Amino acid sequence: MSTQFSMMELMNAALISQGFDDTLSENDGTDEWRLLSRNWPTVVEAELEDGAYSFTKETVNLQSRSAGGYGYVDAYLVPLEALHVRSLWIVEQDKRQKIDWVQDGTKVHTTAAAGVFIEYAASADPSLWSANFSRGVQMKMEAILLRFKEEYGSAASMDQQAEMHFQRARTNSSKSRSAQEPYQASRFALARFKRG
Repeated sequence: MSTQFSMMELMNAALISQGFDDTLSENDGTDEWRLLSRNWPTVVEAELEDGAYSFTKETVNLQSRSAGGYGYVDAYLVPLEALHVRSLWIVEQDKRQKIDWVQDGTKVHTTAAAGVFIEYAASADPSLWSANFSRGVQMKMEAILLRFKEEYGSAASMDQQAEMHFQRARTNSSKSRSAQEPYQASRFALARFKRG
């Protein structure tokens, strides 16, 4: 069974699990949304690095503009393979200039009519967003909310549960990779070392 998980769905699952109201739209201005959205990239990327998943950082120039939301004039569609956008900038007078932006499920919203550049984490591994990986991210978000409520013992326990789910996702990811010998001796090497 294949299920696609979005940032919004996982954040709402964390919010509801910890007794908060769910978010109806991205960037709704609540403290909880700001807290989770600012920690999201760090949580996801830290696990990508720790889990030794196969992912890359890509840079792309987005040009196809549409009407923006969340108080921004412009919006640009993020490539489907993007796990999350790491940074956004424009180039003026041959210099990179960071500007204010926000990401929802499929687009980045900003005010820049001439196009933007983004750097995003991408992966071709279909098992990356497995249920266990997504559950681990949700539990990390819950731990952040628990710290926000100053329930530090519960937050530490939730972090441990998240690690358990991440470990399951890592195991499944490594099983899905093809088992291949790192080195295979040629027939010449075999002949040479078998001589007595």
